Amino acid sequence: MKRRFLTVICIITWNDLILLLKRSSKVNVNRGLWCGVAGRIEEGMSPQDTAYREILEETRLRRTEIELLGSASPILLQIDIQNQELVYPFLFKTYNPDIKLDWEHTEYKWIKPEMLYEFETVPQLGDIIRALSRFM
Repeated sequence: MKRRFLTVICIITWNDLILLLKRSSKVNVNRGLWCGVAGRIEEGMSPQDTAYREILEETRLRRTEIELLGSASPILLQIDIQNQELVYPFLFKTYNPDIKLDWEHTEYKWIKPEMLYEFETVPQLGDIIRALSRFM
């Protein structure tokens, strides 16, 4: 029986750039790959509340420093033969480009969206960004 995890992925923009975070060697999955802000949805939490929580934890950006621009329909990702991930994509804009990373990431970059393919990213990050592009 396949296990399905519910997660969010938050793409944050600033001055037409998108934020990429490099996952550390201390995380369970996708070590060393570039991603947006991401995290599991805990029991009793909505995807949107999870998005705000993860942004605060991973970047130290508070709700007053970000604006929700939109969200896309969930995207089903096959992690491996026994695990799936249902990802809820969100797009935010910030007015503060100063990011303070937690232990989950080793570095961050603000990039032009067309530069995404120069980075080794988590699976289907490009698809997730494309799903949110109508809000950009």
